Amino acid sequence: MSLVEISPDVLEFKPPLTEQSIEYMTIVNNAPHNIAFKVKTTAPKFYCVRPNAAVVAPGESVEIQVIFLGLAEEPSAEYNCRDKFLVITLPAPEDLEIKDVSSSWSQLESAHSKEAISKKIKVKYLVEQEEQENEIPEEQEKIAQVQEANMETLKSENDQAQKEIKETVPSTTNVEESKPASTVKDEVSSELKSDSTLNLKLLLGIVLLAFIIRWFYN
Repeated sequence: MSLVEISPDVLEFKPPLTEQSIEYMTIVNNAPHNIAFKVKTTAPKFYCVRPNAAVVAPGESVEIQVIFLGLAEEPSAEYNCRDKFLVITLPAPEDLEIKDVSSSWSQLESAHSKEAISKKIKVKYLVEQEEQENEIPEEQEKIAQVQEANMETLKSENDQAQKEIKETVPSTTNVEESKPASTVKDEVSSELKSDSTLNLKLLLGIVLLAFIIRWFYN
């Protein structure tokens, strides 16, 4: 167990941070003698400490009020508070009165500097981040809905365009155009052979007729 216990590690101030609020420090004296303490801060314009210096008897504790005076406007979610407090305790003579601690502090530090116990306490502003974090998924959901609606519109327009293209193109093609090239070639060859046979028959008929006429007149 430490001779002097100082808490907390962090002072947390809740919103609204534009209004006055109070948090507490506690000093517990486990030593067999009196201790004197003093509280210092890096931002005296924003805080009021009561008491900021006093005496704590052996086995007793003291609660210190830290009054936050408030900011001019609410900080952003990214704001990182750098304010700090320093609590220093020193052994104190039994006859030291509370009102004399501040005026006797320099003498106490000179006499008991090696026995000093101190603690730094940070300050944290609990900015309303939860609501802002909840807003992010909502915005993302809205964006997703808009994108989905745009995709549906594009798909509908594309389907309509394809439908119009199909309607402008004939549903059937000419039978001859649909025939394979090999089939067309065979048909042409067949027609040429048929014409050749017809011409040959006609020529034979003419020769035969000429022979008959010649035989008849002879």
